[in-house]
Amino acid sequence: MELNRALEDGQDLETHIDFRDMESAVQITAANIPVDQNTLYFYFGKDVAPNGYFWIFPKGHNKANIGLGVSGLIGKKKSAQSFLDDFMNKHYPNAPVLTKIAGGVPCSITLDKISGPGIMLVGDAARQVNPLSGGGIASGMIGGKIAGTIAGEAIKQNKLDHILTYDKAWQDRLGKRHETFNRIKEGIYNFSDDKFNSIAHSILKIPIEKRTLGKVFTTALMNNPSLLVDIAKVFVV
Repeated sequence: MELNRALEDGQDLETHIDFRDMESAVQITAANIPVDQNTLYFYFGKDVAPNGYFWIFPKGHNKANIGLGVSGLIGKKKSAQSFLDDFMNKHYPNAPVLTKIAGGVPCSITLDKISGPGIMLVGDAARQVNPLSGGGIASGMIGGKIAGTIAGEAIKQNKLDHILTYDKAWQDRLGKRHETFNRIKEGIYNFSDDKFNSIAHSILKIPIEKRTLGKVFTTALMNNPSLLVDIAKVFVV
């Protein structure tokens, strides 16, 4: 009875998502992939992962996780699986595929409302994925910790409406930051392949031991003045 009542109370939570914000993603684990086991590989551009990115994550013993995510708009025209097949046929045509996983990743800002009487949404259900990277494990765990803490306090204090503080607690912790990441994502989606290549060439000039995130970002701006305009556009509403 209590569970049914909680579900009924939470029915006013709007959880739908625009298909353009639902990333289409696929990943395989493959063998006989001759890459540096201490390096993570990322690929950008219209031929490999438009409106997204492609990755190779070494797993040891010449095995690697290889995959990509593209926006729903792109996935509607050409599937993530097709992009993956093209890449594998070109670079690793004889690599045995050991495992495969595919699915949708909601890459948008957090829902307007993620709590109600007797219910709190966490993780993908609440849109707590980082909209820029598509990573959701860490942020989902943070959201779960916040929700669990609030639930415990509500029970301990016998004040169930304390659950409704969850929305603000999440926004203060990561929600506002994800809104910024989403604006950056929308700006990056407009970058041309030439822009990505120019940034990459600039970064390659930095000695490996000095390639901190801050140094990479600074160098990208210094060597690509037009990037300043692009970033400015991202933050101008």
